[in-house]
Amino acid sequence: MRRVTVVCASLAGGGAERVAADLCRYLVEQGRDVTLLTLMGDDADDYECPEGVRRVRMEIRRAPPSLLHRVWYLFGRVLAVRRKLIVLKPDVVVTFMDKVNMLVLIALFGTGIPVIVSERVHPGHNPIARLWFWARQVIYPLARSVTVQTEEGAEWFRRKSLVKHPIVIPNAVRYRRDLEALSAVVLDEARHPFVLAIGRLDKQKGFDLLLEAFSRSGLPGAGWSLVILGRGGELAALKQQAAALGIANAVTFAGFVEVGPWLAQADLFVLSSRFEGFPNALMEAMQMQRACISFDCLSGPSDLIENEQNGVLVAPQDVAALSEALKRLAADPALRSRLGAEAGKVSERFSHTRIYGKWLALIDAVAAGKAGARLASFFAASVTWQFDHETQGSRAGEG
Repeated sequence: MRRVTVVCASLAGGGAERVAADLCRYLVEQGRDVTLLTLMGDDADDYECPEGVRRVRMEIRRAPPSLLHRVWYLFGRVLAVRRKLIVLKPDVVVTFMDKVNMLVLIALFGTGIPVIVSERVHPGHNPIARLWFWARQVIYPLARSVTVQTEEGAEWFRRKSLVKHPIVIPNAVRYRRDLEALSAVVLDEARHPFVLAIGRLDKQKGFDLLLEAFSRSGLPGAGWSLVILGRGGELAALKQQAAALGIANAVTFAGFVEVGPWLAQADLFVLSSRFEGFPNALMEAMQMQRACISFDCLSGPSDLIENEQNGVLVAPQDVAALSEALKRLAADPALRSRLGAEAGKVSERFSHTRIYGKWLALIDAVAAGKAGARLASFFAASVTWQFDHETQGSRAGEG
């Protein structure tokens, strides 16, 4: 039985963490021996470790009192991760998020243990420090394979880095039972009709733009409310903005909660991000047959939404266009119903069998081909071709 170790920072709430957990679940279901290693092991879990997955925690964070200590602590973290992974004896290691990717690649240098790294945000827009940015250019070629979520991300690596054969594997829809288990829960705090948005409360997610658009749309005065799920450092600023716009009474910041009930009962979903990797929240809303509006940002929304067919795309960061789209869909329940019904077809296009099946094929290929750069390159081309043709065929069928 092949041994796979999946490494991420934590199981705190976030799209990458949810995908890591779901990938582990699928691999176990397919008969693999799976270990999930988290490097910020003191953090509480927002996602459950799937049944049958061995959970290992490390806590590698230390606050350095000086630059010298910072370098020393980094060296210590690398050694600690190296020892832990050698003890686990994986056939393949899969890592999530840029800093974890680089740390594990350095730690396993010279061990012969192959590593597949996963970028979760468009690399050209991911705001990492300059030192980490240049380190990624040098370190990522040590990986047996680099995966990205969209063709835009792959093209960036081909043009801007030494990684010439990135593999495109988008996110899968959520396990339906996970979303539907709580979908019948009554939400006492929901005020219908309402617009729903989900994500970390930070600049990337563009909730400041959404608040402005919601205010301009006139929907607060027409009885609509806006609900934003998530937590983050921008909460106070966003509350102040809502108050300044005079819409505080129409906006609810519900915190980090189970999204299923909210998605099941929302009248309209909006993704207002400035940039993305592959937006889980948008896919979940479409999976739950919500009518969706999204900025056509890099990257991901246009891979999910065919404009006016299964959702609405507006120009990136165009507040006026978002406001008009909100107004139009709010006034047309039949249009919302039609778009929502079409949106639900993402469940087939991005099913677990298709998406995690690609992960499984890649993991097995890397495990079997330990000499494997050419194998991974071939797989990169074949997976990208296969997904493109599946998607095109699916869209043709939907039309």
